Amino acid sequence: MAARERLFELWMLYCTKKDPDYLRLWLDNFVLSYEQFLDVDFEKLPTRVDDMPPGISLLPDNILQVLRIQLLHCVQKTADGLEEQQQALSILLVKFFIILCRNLSNVEEIGTCSYINHVITMTTLYIQQLKSKKKEKEMADQTSIEEFVIHALAFCESLYDPYRNWRHRISGRILSSVEKSRQKYKPASLTVEFVPFFYQCFQESEHLKDSLKCCLLHLFGAIVAGGQRNALQAISPATMEVLMRVLSDCDSWEEGDPEEVGRKRELTLKCLTQVVHILLTSSSDQRQVETSTILENYFKLLNSDHSALPKQGRSRRWESQFIALQIKMLNTITSMLDCTDRPVLQAIFLNSNCFEHLIRLLQNCKLFLNAHSKVTDKNEKDLANQLLTEMSEDQVFQGQLDCLAVSAIQALTAVMKSSPAAKEVFKERIGYMHMFEVLKSLGQPPQELLKELMNMAVEGDHTSVGILGISNVQPLLVLIQWLPELESHDLQIFVSDWLKKICCINKQSRTTCVNANMGIKIIEALESHSSLHRTCAENLIAIHGSLGSQSVSSEEIRRLLRLLRVDESECIHPYTIPVTRAVLTMARKLSFESALQYFNLSHSMAGISVPAIQRWPGSAFSFTAWFCLDQDPLTLGSANKGGKRKQLYSFFTGSGMGFEAFITHSGVLVVAVCTKREYATVMLPDHSFCDSLWHNITIVHMPGKRPFGQSLVYIYDNGQQKVSAPLRFPAMNEPFTSCCIGSAGQRTTTPPPSQIPDPPFSTPITPHRTSFGGILSSASWGGTIEKSKLFTKLISAGTQDSEWGCPTSLEGQLGSVIIFHEALQPPQVKALYLAGPNCLSPWKCQDCDMADLPSNILLHYTGKACKNSICLDLSANCLHGRLTGNKVVNWDIKDIINCIGGLNVLFPLLEQISHFSEGQTSEAMSENTVPELVTPSEQECMGLASTRASESRLEKNLIATFILIVKHFIQRHPINQDNLIQSHGVATLGALLQKVPGSQMDVNVLMAIQLLIEQVSLEKNTLLLQQMYQCLLFDFRIWNRGDFPFQIGHIQYLSTIIKDSRRVFRKKYGVQFLLDTLRIYYGHGSTCNELSPDDIRTIRTSLYGLIKYFLCKGGTHEEIQSIIGYIAATNEEEQLFGILDILFSLLRTSPTRGQLFLLLFEPGNADILYALLLNQKYSDKLREIIFKVMEQMLKCTNVYERSKQRIRLREVGYSGIGLLLNEAPVNTSLIKNLVNQIINTDPVINFKDLLSVVYICHRTHVNVRVVLCRKILQILQSQPDAAYQISQQVGWQDTFVRLFLKANFENVNSLNKHGKTVSMKENKNMSTEDVKRNFEKLDDEKMMLADVSSDHWSLEDSQSLNSNTPLFQEDSSEGELSFKSENQEEFWHSNTSHLSLDLSGIDACELSDSGSQVPDSSPSTPSPVESTKSFSLQSDKERSITNEMGFSDDFSFLESQERCEEELFQLLTNILNYVMCKGLEKSDEDTWIERGQVFSALTKPGISSELLRPSDEVKLTLLQKMLEWAITENRDAKSSPVTAENAFRLMLIVQDFLQSEGLVNSNMWTEKLLEDATQLLDCLSVWYSENPAWVKLSQIQTQLLLEFIGRGSLQVCAMASAKLNALLQTKVIENQDEACYILGKLEHILSRSIKEQTEIYSFLIPLLRTLVSKIYELLFMNLHLPSLPFTNGSASFFEDFQEYCNSEEWQVYIEKYIVPYMKQYEAHTFYDGHENMALYWKNCYEALMVNMHKRDREGGESKLKFQEYFVEPFNRKARQENLRYNNMIKQLNSQQLAAVRRWKAIRLYLTCERGPWAEKKQNRIHWKLANVENYSRMRLKLVPNYNFKTHEEASALRDNLGVQHLQPSSDSLLLEVVKQVKLSDMEEDKLELLEEDMAARVNIDEKEEQNQKEKLVLTEDCELITVIDIIPGRLEVTTQHIYFHDNSVEKEDGLGFDFKWPHSQIREIHLRRYNLRRSALEIFHVDQSNYFLNFKKEVRNKIYSRLLSLHSPTGYGTRSPQELFKASGLTQGLSI
Repeated sequence: MAARERLFELWMLYCTKKDPDYLRLWLDNFVLSYEQFLDVDFEKLPTRVDDMPPGISLLPDNILQVLRIQLLHCVQKTADGLEEQQQALSILLVKFFIILCRNLSNVEEIGTCSYINHVITMTTLYIQQLKSKKKEKEMADQTSIEEFVIHALAFCESLYDPYRNWRHRISGRILSSVEKSRQKYKPASLTVEFVPFFYQCFQESEHLKDSLKCCLLHLFGAIVAGGQRNALQAISPATMEVLMRVLSDCDSWEEGDPEEVGRKRELTLKCLTQVVHILLTSSSDQRQVETSTILENYFKLLNSDHSALPKQGRSRRWESQFIALQIKMLNTITSMLDCTDRPVLQAIFLNSNCFEHLIRLLQNCKLFLNAHSKVTDKNEKDLANQLLTEMSEDQVFQGQLDCLAVSAIQALTAVMKSSPAAKEVFKERIGYMHMFEVLKSLGQPPQELLKELMNMAVEGDHTSVGILGISNVQPLLVLIQWLPELESHDLQIFVSDWLKKICCINKQSRTTCVNANMGIKIIEALESHSSLHRTCAENLIAIHGSLGSQSVSSEEIRRLLRLLRVDESECIHPYTIPVTRAVLTMARKLSFESALQYFNLSHSMAGISVPAIQRWPGSAFSFTAWFCLDQDPLTLGSANKGGKRKQLYSFFTGSGMGFEAFITHSGVLVVAVCTKREYATVMLPDHSFCDSLWHNITIVHMPGKRPFGQSLVYIYDNGQQKVSAPLRFPAMNEPFTSCCIGSAGQRTTTPPPSQIPDPPFSTPITPHRTSFGGILSSASWGGTIEKSKLFTKLISAGTQDSEWGCPTSLEGQLGSVIIFHEALQPPQVKALYLAGPNCLSPWKCQDCDMADLPSNILLHYTGKACKNSICLDLSANCLHGRLTGNKVVNWDIKDIINCIGGLNVLFPLLEQISHFSEGQTSEAMSENTVPELVTPSEQECMGLASTRASESRLEKNLIATFILIVKHFIQRHPINQDNLIQSHGVATLGALLQKVPGSQMDVNVLMAIQLLIEQVSLEKNTLLLQQMYQCLLFDFRIWNRGDFPFQIGHIQYLSTIIKDSRRVFRKKYGVQFLLDTLRIYYGHGSTCNELSPDDIRTIRTSLYGLIKYFLCKGGTHEEIQSIIGYIAATNEEEQLFGILDILFSLLRTSPTRGQLFLLLFEPGNADILYALLLNQKYSDKLREIIFKVMEQMLKCTNVYERSKQRIRLREVGYSGIGLLLNEAPVNTSLIKNLVNQIINTDPVINFKDLLSVVYICHRTHVNVRVVLCRKILQILQSQPDAAYQISQQVGWQDTFVRLFLKANFENVNSLNKHGKTVSMKENKNMSTEDVKRNFEKLDDEKMMLADVSSDHWSLEDSQSLNSNTPLFQEDSSEGELSFKSENQEEFWHSNTSHLSLDLSGIDACELSDSGSQVPDSSPSTPSPVESTKSFSLQSDKERSITNEMGFSDDFSFLESQERCEEELFQLLTNILNYVMCKGLEKSDEDTWIERGQVFSALTKPGISSELLRPSDEVKLTLLQKMLEWAITENRDAKSSPVTAENAFRLMLIVQDFLQSEGLVNSNMWTEKLLEDATQLLDCLSVWYSENPAWVKLSQIQTQLLLEFIGRGSLQVCAMASAKLNALLQTKVIENQDEACYILGKLEHILSRSIKEQTEIYSFLIPLLRTLVSKIYELLFMNLHLPSLPFTNGSASFFEDFQEYCNSEEWQVYIEKYIVPYMKQYEAHTFYDGHENMALYWKNCYEALMVNMHKRDREGGESKLKFQEYFVEPFNRKARQENLRYNNMIKQLNSQQLAAVRRWKAIRLYLTCERGPWAEKKQNRIHWKLANVENYSRMRLKLVPNYNFKTHEEASALRDNLGVQHLQPSSDSLLLEVVKQVKLSDMEEDKLELLEEDMAARVNIDEKEEQNQKEKLVLTEDCELITVIDIIPGRLEVTTQHIYFHDNSVEKEDGLGFDFKWPHSQIREIHLRRYNLRRSALEIFHVDQSNYFLNFKKEVRNKIYSRLLSLHSPTGYGTRSPQELFKASGLTQGLSI
């Protein structure tokens, strides 16, 4: 308020006093008050101020008049020079006007005043002063003038650009049309003085500051930007000349400030830009200057010739400034074209020859370079001083030129942007190749230039290619062509990476590139592979692969493959890997099936117009088409109303009625029918078609069947009906004049609102409108609520545009279109869909529903039948349409591949891949696979995405990549499948895979093969699937290489498919195939398998699991024969064990084991397994499993017992096994299992077999015999009749006695070593500490078991079972078919009914992997002491030894050999005693001869010296045990005579034994024997019986007692003396001889004792006292021995009698009286007994020898039978199997060779001169005669000879090069003539037909012959003779055909030479000779083929006659060749 009051006061003072000073003060205060509005800086944006200057109405009334006067005074004085006050006043006045104009309401009024003219006048004067001002003037004067000029220009800006539009524009802020529309105040009208002022300011303005020039340019820009009226007035030729002069002002470039100069240029260019935009929006009558004129001058300046200037003015700085100007001018072109009416301006640019100017500018850049290089060459003198400076300047200059090129490309891009016409003009006038040559001439391009070319392609920022897409593909082709010439590898990689992103981003981009033949350009660039970086080349190939997935031509594929050709020195091409992946990308489609040919209707004006249909031929309307709509992210969420509707079709009559269908913005299909009054629609909800997928839509309109019936519409999507709704049907009686498909058609004319009728009733099914958001809501898609119901909607006709949007084209791709004039039925719709989008005639299928479709077609359009924008109607109606848009015809590589050789053309890729070394392969695998760039719109199918993801993992392996290629090529392509079958492609693939190194075969290859097999299965091509199985999946030559996961994974996959289709694979790939596989690839003889033994064992186990699976489902006879043959043929123990374990497991657990039992029990099957036992190289483990199999079979209850006799060796016996083993050491396991089999598998033990095994055991170790004897003893104790049964066997005595033989320690040691070796082989991976630890663990377990049970049979068996488990208990994580033992239950139980043999203490190697099971059975072996009636055969000592042995450590047997021998001795004596006592219970002579054979066997020569113990010791032990038995038997009071008789005979044997053996060995007189004998005789009471036998026994007892006294030890002597003393005391001796005998014997002993001074004397004295007292009188001692001491109890009798014995009286008495009677008694009493015993022993020995002979004879017979029944069938089976195996190997090799030969032939075709793999250097082609003959047997055709050879070496050998060549002698010629003459004299072949045959031939009725059934006439064996081979076979002649059956084992490809010839096809038959024998026939056919047959028998003539009898002789020749030659008459002309 104070300021305003001050202003008012000053003004009043001025008005009162009229003093100018007050006016000046008032102006000064006014300006000071509103100083914030003084914004005179043009570069600064206007600031927003809340306050506003006052309007004119608020100022003093006459203020404007006063100021005008003051300003006029200033103007008048300006010419003479203003004073300082006046100058300040003028400035204040201008400031005042500026402030006043900031109130925009004042602008118009001030503009009409003369202020502006005065200001311009003053400004003109000041500028003239500034231009003429000298530099030596004061700065103050110049500053005030400049200040006024600047404020004056600002005042002009305020008048003509009040809203500061120019300032906004130069700051980069573009005002929108809305903002401009809000500017309600118009600028002041431009004064006419401005143009002269502006022009004059720049005349001779060299000294005018550039800042003032910039202000002037700002003012001009403000005037142009302020309003169009002023702009058009300001834009004049003068001002344009000024602007061009400012731009071309080159004098200031070097003198002025670079920043000011640059700013001046920039403002000028912006002014020109604004001028062009103004002129563009104005009419021609308003313009003073045409835009073309401006552009002409502009381009003239742009391309001005700088060389015209004097050279001294062309400095480097000047050149840089000039180039900078050109760059800014080029950038201005882009700004100029950034306007609303761009197409018009583009046309003006084109008319201005902008392309030529821009290209010329680029060419001038090269002139700059050339000129600069010349200057540089001339100034090389001071190079050392200026080197660094010049290098820096050169870099800057080159950078400017690069920027110039970039700007030129930007300008070209701007001119052609969004203008197809501009692109065509550029292509025609300039051409992209010319542009490329110009750019290339500039040198190596910078990265910015390459980026700009990519920007040109997308017409925007190339990094936003996903949004923009490709608008101009030609720059991309230029970039591809430029790549090989880029020296920088980084640039190559950069460009190729972006090219891959741009070209492969989506389907539209790929389509654009394909249509531009980018693939050919890429291949041309790749041909310069030496110049391309590897990554760049891979990117290019990846681009080609992505484009090829869209479309590819045969030429591209051919040239792409030709890139991979290598020289002989190379094996692989560097492009092989990326090309392989690219081919896979081409073959693998990115989405569902798509149309290869279609109409591209993306443009809004595109579509197909259909001619008018004058009369609708049918009664209905059916439309079916394939179309694809892309997602539009910009409009996806927009509402329907006010948008566009994409027309699918529209058929309207002249009155506006008809059919229509369109797609809404949201992708929903709407079907409409328009009548005269209403527009009815049916919507297909919940289906969005904007998903980039191809859809088949069928719409059927059906009228009502009755006059008032309801018409319906049916909508089908992909063959399935989606909608069935009522919809009106229009009248069809009018012509359809407006018919369009995919086109917008005619715009609907919307009537005025008054004419629009009320909307008809709409069915209230759903609300009136459904928004797009509602349709695509999550609830409707997620299924949480009920689906949106379809609805019909009725609106008034003519309002559809406002309701549904304006019609536009389909804006997508349209495939084949078919319109029917009749209604389609659902099956027909389904068939049309299943035919696919690429089928031109879908109704040609055999379905009867499709037969009438062609007659119902109204029109049929397809992209393939379109040329020159004319769509040919494929129907008969010829309604040819006109296409607006373009057609697209793509070619699928699956189809194209057949144009260049089929799938075989890809196999050289695999050959190259297989040559990759391991390092190259790993490097290739480490690289990421080529990514397939897919837009989000194309990721529609999760299944496809997952498939691509899984396959991308497989692509790490090159072999897997190739297999995936094959998989995709045959996917849904029957032609390629048939091609693969017919060309044997699968066999070729298998043969090539066999050559791939094992390092490249991994799990990825397996997974790829799996995908391939699954794909073929889905295709349901049985023949191809079988080939895949044979040549790929089941060819182990492919799979037996590679690592372990690869091989085990293959077997897992095999198991999976086999289990899915067991019956399919069982016949061809069943048991026999698996066994052959095991034998070939996984045996020890396999050299190609590099796996570890453990891995091979695991794989072998898995294959065994497959065999087990087959057999579990029921084995067949052939399978069992295969297994038996495999067992017989293979010699590898692990394989034998594996297959036998399978059999064992199946026999235990298989559900069909009953059938297996029946098959195995057949002769020649399981029984021949016994032959394996004879092979000594097999370990115990194998023998164990053999016997387990036998045991399971013998336990079988499904067969009769007689069927088991062969397995039980009933017909053969067990003795033959021992004989066949010869002198080889008998294996421990063999004995154990033989015994267990005999004991456990028979209800009753066969002791003959048992003794046969016992007989073998004498060659085993002592430990084995110990255990065997334990078991036999157990049997004897547990079975009452066991002893009797043993005693009935022949030679049992010798059999048991042989067990006493000493062990052959050499054999034993070797046996132990063998067992330990086997164990260590099985546990070779274990360390020594582990083995020891296992043994220690085993010892602990044994000790634990010893405390639990005294029975160790189960322990041993469980341990032996567990000893086998390492083979089966491997880790099965790698293969699902690895298996363990199915049941770990005990195989042998420790009960009396199921006995088993314990060998737990024999060999530690058997228990190396002992289990920890504890037998659950209790000890059941009865002890002899537990029996109530028993005789103890074991003493306590013996039992302790047995128990110790049973539970001691296994090694203790080997360490304590003596203890083992002791136990064996005790066990054997117990067994022999048991058999002799229990088995032979009779007492007759024969029985005792049987018993005596035991002793005879012990004394047999050759045995007695080799026994473990001396034979007398064995006999002594036996006698002792027999005495114990006799005592036990006779102890009972009711003893039978038999026992007494046996006791008597036993005492005779004891007596004889002591008399014979005791005389030699005094140790035989044992206390035990004495005690037992005495006890037995006491039991018999022989002293008290008168029985002669008992008397005899008493005599024997007396004799034995006397002998014991004389020969026994002191203790024995004492016992015998006491016993004899007791007997003498109770016996009355009445016989004098007997008394003399007793006395004589005692005296002899007594004298010897006295002489030797032994203590025996003390035992004899009581005995002699008793005897003397008994016989004192009987022997008359009182007479002969008067000095005999008294025996009546004298205390000194002991000493007295000792002295008396030395007296002569006693000695004479003894010698003369006692000794004679003693000898007489001995001879009379004992002599007969000795003779009888000698005869007895003789009889025993003879009986023993006879029995041994019988046994040996039976053994020999058993050996022969064993060989006949088992060994020979086994060997025969082995020979048969080996023969079959070798034939199978030959067949595999022949198939392999055939596949390789076929591949070589195909490869020759592919590498021929015009082949896709044509060799760079073609070899010379040699020719040979073809095998094809004509009727005259002439070969007229030449074929290439690929195996051509000059045979120079052979000819050299033939011609003896180096030796003089001799001419043939006359003798050799004579010899040849003689041979020919001799040959001519040979007897000719003649044939006489039998009469009956001829008669039969005549009587045959031809009609009956034709009608009768085919009957066999004859059959004969023959040979088919070919050029290189002889094929054995069989000829069969029937009434209608002749058959030849190939009987050769080796058949190529498994086909052979099997023929079938109808008689009608045979032309001639002639007799022939084969090897000079008349045994052959040659048959000639009407097709010129012939066959030569040779017969082994003399049956040729018979066959010939039969053949002639079946046909007329006119067709066959009946004469010999000689006769035919003579009948020809050729010899008649010959003269001798």
